[in-house]
Amino acid sequence: MKPTAALICFTQNGAKLAEQLIGQLNEEFDWYGFVSSRTKLDTNLPQKEGSLSDWTGEWFSKVQCLVFVGACGIAVRAIAPFVRDKFADPAVIVIDEQGKFCISLLSGHIGGANEWTARFAEVLGAEPVITTATDLNHKFAVDVFAKKNNLLITDRTLAKEVSAAVVRGEKMNFYSHEMPKGKIPPELCWHQDTKEACGVSSGISIHVGVLEKQPNPKELWLVPKNLVLGIGCRKGTPMEQIEHFVLEKMAEYHLDFRRVRAVASIDLKKEEKGLIDFCRKYDLAFETYSKEELLLAKGNFVSSDFVKGVTGVDNVCERSAVVFAQEDDSCLIVRKQKGGSVTLAVAQKTATCHF
Repeated sequence: MKPTAALICFTQNGAKLAEQLIGQLNEEFDWYGFVSSRTKLDTNLPQKEGSLSDWTGEWFSKVQCLVFVGACGIAVRAIAPFVRDKFADPAVIVIDEQGKFCISLLSGHIGGANEWTARFAEVLGAEPVITTATDLNHKFAVDVFAKKNNLLITDRTLAKEVSAAVVRGEKMNFYSHEMPKGKIPPELCWHQDTKEACGVSSGISIHVGVLEKQPNPKELWLVPKNLVLGIGCRKGTPMEQIEHFVLEKMAEYHLDFRRVRAVASIDLKKEEKGLIDFCRKYDLAFETYSKEELLLAKGNFVSSDFVKGVTGVDNVCERSAVVFAQEDDSCLIVRKQKGGSVTLAVAQKTATCHF
C-alpha cells in the first residue's frame, strides 16, 4: 500500500511546487493536495474547507505525512495542538515556497519524515534539512531499524536510552536468532545466544524476537510484527463481530495481537466495510487477492464447497494468509477457525533483520 500524504500551500509559487511534487511522486504516494482558502490561486488543487487549524486536525490523524509548503512558523502553530508523541504522530515536512529547503519537522524516524524529506528534496532540487542526532552523527538509530524491519518497540523509554547511549559513543550487545543481513553497525556487538556477551560500555542490550517473559530493565525487546490474519466473512458482517472473534482466537492461541502486521482476504471483500473499519481501527495493512492468485497458494487447505460456490476458491482465510506471507502452508500457525459469519487463519512470515 502506498503511504498517504496531505499537502497544503498558500501562494502561487507554493502551488506550482505542490503540483510538481504531487505529479512526480504520484506513483509513490496517495496525495490529498489543497490550497489556502484565503486567496484565489491559478491551480487545479482544491481549496481547503474551514480554518487551517481545522484542516490540520482533520488530516493529522488520517494520513502518514503532512506537507506544508510555506513558512515553518505556520506549520508549527498549525500542528501544535495535535502533537502527541513520536510513536503516534505523522511525519510533518515543511518546504519553503521557493523550493530551496525541505525540512523534516516532526517524526523524523518512526514517522518517516527524514526519509521522505530526502526524497522530496531530490525531486524538487532542494536542500534536505534533517536535525536528528543519530542521522547527523551517522549512528545506529533503533527506531529506524525497528520501522525498517517491522519490529515492535516494547519499551519506548528504554529505546530513548539506547539512542542516547549511541550518541555518547557507547556500544551494546545485540541478540537475534538469525544473523542480520547487511553490515552490522559498529555500535552493536551481535550474538545468537543470550549467554554470549562481549565487553561493551553500555549496560543496555537489544533483543530481536518474541517476548515470552518479563525482560530485565535494561533489555530492549524488538518483537517482529510478522503475523498475517487471513479473514473471510459474509457480506455486511459488522466490524465488532470481526473484532470480537479475532481477539478471542488470538487470546486462545496465546498470540500477541501487537504482532499482527496485516489482514488478507479475497478481492471480493476489498470494499467490505467491516474489514476496512477493523484494519483502520488497528492501523493494519489490508491486502486482497483474486481467486486466481489464491489458487496458486502452496499447500493443503481446509476445503469448503459452499465457499467455492460463492467465491470460486475452496478456502479464503488460509489461502490469503499464505499468499501474503509468500510461503507455503507450513507458515500457518492457526488453521481455519469459524465463528458465526467470520473465518480466520493466522500465518507467520519469516522475520529477517536487515541493517
